[in-house]
Amino acid sequence: MKILFIGSGHGVPEPNRKCSCIYLETQGHRYLIDAGADPTEELIRRGISPDTIESVFITHMHSDHLNGLIPLISLCSWFYKNVKLHVAMPDLRAVPVFRSLLEVEGEKLWEGISFSEVKEGLIFEDGTIRVTAFRTGHIDRSFAFLIEAEGKKLLFTGDMKHGTGPVDDYGRFAARDDLDLAVAECAHFNAMLYEEPLLKHTPKRFCLNHYSWAYVESCYHLMETLKDKVDILLATDGLELEI
Repeated sequence: MKILFIGSGHGVPEPNRKCSCIYLETQGHRYLIDAGADPTEELIRRGISPDTIESVFITHMHSDHLNGLIPLISLCSWFYKNVKLHVAMPDLRAVPVFRSLLEVEGEKLWEGISFSEVKEGLIFEDGTIRVTAFRTGHIDRSFAFLIEAEGKKLLFTGDMKHGTGPVDDYGRFAARDDLDLAVAECAHFNAMLYEEPLLKHTPKRFCLNHYSWAYVESCYHLMETLKDKVDILLATDGLELEI
């Protein structure tokens, strides 16, 4: 299973990091978790045709997790017409917006693109991956995703509760399963809040992602504090992991 961080940044632009977008490939099938950055250019640069992405899972409807979906849908609607793309997102009120934008371009939403609403519980299963959504305290409709594939369990936290996410949100998700990888945000709180949950429920690998400049020093502090107990790494754009 391959994980590629197309964008590891947060809501405020930084010189070397795009907004949140993660590519997952397993058993020849391809998916995206969030699309804050436009994934199409990076995919094409790596020789991956955008029409081979099968599903996109959006954690919440903030622009730094969503806006890159627009160029993907646009490109697949007028050019890559072999696409069978499923988009799962928490609020389907965005679909008419996508349709209107395409109409302004003189195009129509391609029939091979479908949408479903993310709600808590099992949201997707295609024989290759299984995706379960858990509510977070970030906004009214925000979710973390547990992805199961190849006998592995991967947690993507999305954005969590401001100030106390590692305590109020992450602790609930991590306690459910023996995680092979947890990809966790750090844009809304001090990373040291992860210390106790990580010691109580330690994943095989823990990746800090979507971290802001305000808390990056705390990320390094967490890594140093737990270096002999937890395998922690800091996501950067272009980082690839084999799970």
